[in-house]
Amino acid sequence: MSAPTSTRRQDTGIPSTANGLLLRAIGRRRRLVGPGLVLMTMWQVSEALVPIAIGVIVDRAIIPLDRWAMLWSVLGLIALFTVLSLSYRFGARLSNRALQDEAHDLRVEATRVPLTRRRAMDDASSGDVLSVCSADADVAALVFRQIALGGSALIGIVGISVYLLWTDLLVGLIVLIGVPLSLVLVALPSRVISRHSTAQQTAIGMASSRATDIMTGLRVLKAGGGERWAAEQYRDASRAAADAGIVTAERTGRVQGIGSLGMAVVLALVLLAAGYRVLSGEMAIGTLVSVVGVAVFFEEPVRLITAMVGIFARSHGAAQRLVDLQASAPVDESGSEVPAGSHLQVSGLELPDGRELDLEVTAGELVALVAEQPAAAEAVTLAIAGHSDGADAVLVGGHRRSRLAPAIADHVVVAPHRVDLFVGTIRSNIAMRHDALGDDALGDDAPGDAALGGKPIDDDDNPISDEVLAASAVAEIVEHLPDGLDHVVQEGGRNLSGGQRQRIALARALHADPDVLVLHDPTSAVDAVTEWEIAQAVRRVRTSRPGQATLIVTSSPPFLATADRVVHLPRSGETHSGTHLELRETSASYRSAVDR
Repeated sequence: MSAPTSTRRQDTGIPSTANGLLLRAIGRRRRLVGPGLVLMTMWQVSEALVPIAIGVIVDRAIIPLDRWAMLWSVLGLIALFTVLSLSYRFGARLSNRALQDEAHDLRVEATRVPLTRRRAMDDASSGDVLSVCSADADVAALVFRQIALGGSALIGIVGISVYLLWTDLLVGLIVLIGVPLSLVLVALPSRVISRHSTAQQTAIGMASSRATDIMTGLRVLKAGGGERWAAEQYRDASRAAADAGIVTAERTGRVQGIGSLGMAVVLALVLLAAGYRVLSGEMAIGTLVSVVGVAVFFEEPVRLITAMVGIFARSHGAAQRLVDLQASAPVDESGSEVPAGSHLQVSGLELPDGRELDLEVTAGELVALVAEQPAAAEAVTLAIAGHSDGADAVLVGGHRRSRLAPAIADHVVVAPHRVDLFVGTIRSNIAMRHDALGDDALGDDAPGDAALGGKPIDDDDNPISDEVLAASAVAEIVEHLPDGLDHVVQEGGRNLSGGQRQRIALARALHADPDVLVLHDPTSAVDAVTEWEIAQAVRRVRTSRPGQATLIVTSSPPFLATADRVVHLPRSGETHSGTHLELRETSASYRSAVDR
């Protein structure tokens, strides 16, 4: 029985709660947070000292008409404003550095989930995951802005309250009672704001997902006249995100209004008390100026704290989404075994129609699987890739697929029918560093760039052989391109045809040179002549290296004719095995499947 999700997540060092994630972020940046908070506190205290200094100048220099006192007062103000300016400048710089560094690490850590864990995106759309890995990571890192501004404001309030108590007990008590009450009124709705913020981020993720879906199929939509339908679909998703944002902003604005109203009441009471003291002769004019100035200053830190409550609610909601992403893709309980050999065996794999499949590919053998039901073919490839519960029915080199280490591209590569190309060049799309996500690079205690593969990839370390380019027919593509293998590939390979994209994907799989290679309809968009040449070349490449096993899930006659053995999985009934010619002679359903 697998361990609980929370336990597995704790084993990796990843917090299981939003508060834990934010506390870990603060701990990781303590060398920046501490000095930044000190400097920002100096800025707040300096801001508060300005009205106090003016009051002192009134009493000591202006009223007595003391020129030397005025000179020293001016020099003191210059020094005070210098400290005020520099402390804010460098304090904000340290805080922003912590914010940006942590946002980067959170993005990398979140991106690592779909990259390195099996079934990481089963219950989430790619757009939603993208939103979590980008927007939510940035919002969660705003906790450092809360610490810098809210923390310094709170410390400033405490310091100035002590001054007011020392100056006048009544005024100090009004501030000490009124300000905390205002802050309590502000803090009470924060949990509600956090819930609304989480809902807002979820809605944004859904809108992003819908946009990604539309852009992926933009050509199909235009060809079929579905532009208006797509626009309506996105408009609905965007409206839901906008409505959620309005609700969050309304709740946040309400909190800020409560904070401003509470501070206005406190300020009015302070002015009344201080004015009474002056009229009764118990307070000097300069002290009145200081007290009123400090009371007015209180509005700024209270406003900051009020704003920080709303920002914290958003950060907490975003952190919860990051934690939920981790929980949606739990770390495999074992996942550390490495195949011993290239023997591929599928035993009792349950297919969507309830049947079970037994399949075996020995070392040095090239086997073709003809599955008449597309869902059955998909189930086989997903199981061998380790992306479904059927992985327990697959043995690779004597080890269960579900227990193999995540990064084993040297041993097993499953190339799906759907072709995914990435921004870069043809060379970079073929010569990926198949070991870039090794165990050392994925240590949870190093959330930085190493988490995505460490050092930059050097093409010279992983050259593409002419044999691979010829076998995949990519050589025919690059010889007509001015930049050859360095031809730029746009997002999703949209500047290439379907057949060109398939050839590049096939070259990528062959270049990995794994012990076990599974190809799913690798040439469905290629012309018949080229397909026949590719089928023969793939056989030569895969059988020229002893001990490698190859499974091709296809109904393509060229691949079936070159296979050592063909396994036929009909729509119903038992599975049949034999050569392509034997099955053509003995099975009408097989002939029907391959002659379409």
